[in-house]
Amino acid sequence: MEKFVKQYDVRSYECDKDSRLRLLTIFNLMQDMADTHADLMGVGYDACFQKGIGWVGGNYHLRIHKLPKWREKIILKTWPTAKTFVTGIRDFEALNETGSILFQASSQWVLIDLTKGRPVAVAKNLGNYELLPERAIETQFSTPPLPERTDFEKKFFVRYDDIDMNNHVNNAVYPVWAAEAVPPAFKACHDVAELEVSFKKPALSGDVVLIETQIDDKTTRHLIKSETNGTVFAQVAIQWTVHSED
Repeated sequence: MEKFVKQYDVRSYECDKDSRLRLLTIFNLMQDMADTHADLMGVGYDACFQKGIGWVGGNYHLRIHKLPKWREKIILKTWPTAKTFVTGIRDFEALNETGSILFQASSQWVLIDLTKGRPVAVAKNLGNYELLPERAIETQFSTPPLPERTDFEKKFFVRYDDIDMNNHVNNAVYPVWAAEAVPPAFKACHDVAELEVSFKKPALSGDVVLIETQIDDKTTRHLIKSETNGTVFAQVAIQWTVHSED
């Protein structure tokens, strides 16, 4: 097994006010890389759909060293690194042209029966596909702790544009919601350095999402839930660093 590698040019519409790659784009790029490589391996969307099964995102652990800027060329890498009885683990790296690491991530995906919505055995349904046992981040995908108090809260309305082809809010949206659920003054002078997210239930069109945030210096905890019935959509933990325009 070799890593799947792709070169990518950072586009202007994928950048924030400081011309740096957006958090949303990072997660979108990782999803695209995962989809493409899984297809090449024969365990992607089409192959799974024919068997009535599919991969559902369970966890992400992202570590950002430096965000690339507009017009920079970056090298993206992904590979399947491990699996459990019902999950597959896939890691990612992004490097600049000199080989310095920009960001790294590890993700865990649950294989489910699309009709029953229940996890199914990976090996039984997809065979023993090849792995590269190298970790970008050593993580156990622990569920981020719940806030013990609410220092800040923010409400989001699910937009039509948030819904993906699985008819629920795309996984890339939840980390962005969490990173936005801090006071504006805090957001203005801090950048995301590390983020862990555990997905629980998918938010749907029409949902009103409430995020409760606990802030402890440069660490925040976020509970993302339905304002209507309290259904938990995701739990997120973020480590922040002081904002830099470099």
